[in-house]
Amino acid sequence: MNHAVVFAAQQYLGFELCRALLEKGWTVTAVDDEVDTGDKWMEIGRNANIQYVPVEKWDRELPIECRLFLPYYDQVGGRSLQCLSPSVIGNIKSGEDGLPEIVRIFPNQTERNIGSNSSDAASATFYLPTLYGGHQPSQFLFAQLLEGKRENESKYEDDPSGAIYVKDAAISILKHSGRQGTFSLRSLSENSWEEALSYITEDPFAPIEKKRSMIGKPIIVHPSKCHESILKEQKLVMNSF
Repeated sequence: MNHAVVFAAQQYLGFELCRALLEKGWTVTAVDDEVDTGDKWMEIGRNANIQYVPVEKWDRELPIECRLFLPYYDQVGGRSLQCLSPSVIGNIKSGEDGLPEIVRIFPNQTERNIGSNSSDAASATFYLPTLYGGHQPSQFLFAQLLEGKRENESKYEDDPSGAIYVKDAAISILKHSGRQGTFSLRSLSENSWEEALSYITEDPFAPIEKKRSMIGKPIIVHPSKCHESILKEQKLVMNSF
């Protein structure tokens, strides 16, 4: 199998999933709400193995023997993406050999019945803590602080149970995406969120929400970079867009 269909492809995790798949030699069909691609799409859009399709122009046919990635994680802050709506996902037509391999990705403590379908022949579900680095959305605390917002005025979507580099998360999801079951990506350090935060602010910080419970078999994600390097990259990306 070497063909992936990635929804929310211009969003945060969806974009990194596309990048990780291309780096592993997959052919990628990328689907999202927007008719036009954003500036960051130039980072991967020139690759001959990826095709971008706005959801309104997608024919809802899936290639035979493809793997379908549904990053519900990208509906951060209560956002609603048309490409991940039940009206779109529920009407996906399978190939001649039945349903594709389906990979669903949620934040920790998401209701289990969201986007689920017990009739899937092969599926993997992943639950994730805070992802950071690169194009992190402004709904997250790290992005807000790097933008210079005051902590006591911030509302954020962070899960203090962990902080994982978004590129490492995408690579780990791809590595384990052929397995059936429910999995929880976890940081190597139990205090990774606080450790990463210490590189942004020296002030003591009490999370708005308690650490959320983690669901599924644990998958430990070993960091490819240190917190400081990841946050420097994130700030550089923020300043370039």
